[in-house]
Amino acid sequence: MRKKNAIIFGIMLVCFSSVVATIYPLTLGKETITTNETTLSIDFVSSGFNVDYKISELFGVSAVIRNTGSVSATDVHWSISLSGGFVIVGKQSSGTIPLIFPGDVSIVKIPVILGFGKPYITATANALNANTTTTLARAKISGSKVTLLPGTDDSLIVKLDRTARGLKAPIILTYTDDGSGRLFVVEQTGKIFVLDNGVLQSTPFLDLSSKIVKLIPVYDERGLLGLAFHPDFKNNSRFYVYYTAPANESGVDHHDIIAEYQVSDSDPNLVDPNSERIIMSINQPEFNHCGGQLTFGPDGYLYIGVGDGGGEGDPNGIIGNGQNINTSLGKILRIDVDHGNPYGIPADNPFVGVDGLDEIYAYGFRNPFRFSFDMTTGRLFVGDVGQDLWEEIDIVEKGGNYGWRIMEGNHLYDPALAEYLGINISSLSPPVYDYSHYVGHCVIGGVVYRGTQYPALNGKYVFGDWSATYFQPRGKLYYLDEVTPNVWKKMEFHFSDDKPLNLRVLGIGADESGELYVLTQRTIGPILNTGEIWHITVE
Repeated sequence: MRKKNAIIFGIMLVCFSSVVATIYPLTLGKETITTNETTLSIDFVSSGFNVDYKISELFGVSAVIRNTGSVSATDVHWSISLSGGFVIVGKQSSGTIPLIFPGDVSIVKIPVILGFGKPYITATANALNANTTTTLARAKISGSKVTLLPGTDDSLIVKLDRTARGLKAPIILTYTDDGSGRLFVVEQTGKIFVLDNGVLQSTPFLDLSSKIVKLIPVYDERGLLGLAFHPDFKNNSRFYVYYTAPANESGVDHHDIIAEYQVSDSDPNLVDPNSERIIMSINQPEFNHCGGQLTFGPDGYLYIGVGDGGGEGDPNGIIGNGQNINTSLGKILRIDVDHGNPYGIPADNPFVGVDGLDEIYAYGFRNPFRFSFDMTTGRLFVGDVGQDLWEEIDIVEKGGNYGWRIMEGNHLYDPALAEYLGINISSLSPPVYDYSHYVGHCVIGGVVYRGTQYPALNGKYVFGDWSATYFQPRGKLYYLDEVTPNVWKKMEFHFSDDKPLNLRVLGIGADESGELYVLTQRTIGPILNTGEIWHITVE
């Protein structure tokens, strides 16, 4: 994804704009302390046999100090220290950084650690114009190998109970809200399965394998990407899918198809294959950034997430697609599937009656692969997959411009485009949270927890990141806590078995009761049946 791209095989689903050659052996501690002048945050970087163009180390641990404020941090004093366990070499390191500009990072480290056990690692930074920021994490040391363990002392503890296995790239888990308790699991390769009372049914609910484009086994972003059941499914048996169909036109890689289906009258676990009604078809110029999310909002309308058309840096057209209000690409669309032919336009969509596509609800997205509504507040949380450096989470409102490709997260990407279009950068809607590729590579948008099994988690936004490395499965599971109105703190879950996840995170889903599930894959790409579903529970 970085600008000096080279070919690498084995990347996943929605995470990357093109093939890449930079590798990040990274994981997260906690963040942040704010002052009136500037803000520092600290992320940990663990050891590994992966090399980034900025980091080349095998045995130590690093901390990435980021200036998240708007003023340069000066005379930054830092230290990293280990306590506990049996550390022979590498107990402490410290130094001073003269200057960190706003948005920039500086990497500090203990280059070599030798020992055994599970010590605590403390990283501290303070600047002449910023208060002290301290981040605490735990690690497992076996000789010279250092593995950072997920969670911090004050993060919530969860247990993952495996619910199903043997799936091929499971990317969606959802429910019908008809009282049946059934869960529906979408495989990227084209099949939907029913999970009934914890038992995965062997016969697919729907098989669209023959309708989707032929997927590249080691890496593809196309496939069956979306599923949403109508709010009145209990009575009308209607649901909607988003899949990528072959295309023959010049300059078109595939068609994004949004289609309606009907459940069979004779079997509630089977679909009438002849009931397909095409709702929408969108031409996609590239094979990546396909979006795919379908969700019904509290208003009863269908919301559709569409990527920017692929390629690096939104290259299609003079201004790209994210800022082009006359294309569906790079947008969240909103339509009325209960009126019109094949659909109606909500009267209050922001571009009704003015220049712009009537279907647009919000724009300026790169790849809004997963989003969801909070069941209680109705807020729309979107995980927008980033380009070179930043992943972001947005709370999306009608008519908002979320910046791409002018911005990537909170950071300038192509400010000249703003000048060309006459857009004031301050008018763009910023993310509620962004994190760098020193932490993860591909945000997997999640769900606000509204279940009953874990009261301490109530109201927190649970999401994931695909993997901190490419070649090893090192997915992450996080939550955002709104500590004060519109101020969010990211925490990494602590797992009850005190081990790293060692899985790639493909999706977060919820059941009718608001309890959460994480969908994972052990291998890269939709080629093997290594997909699993895990119920997030309390120890």
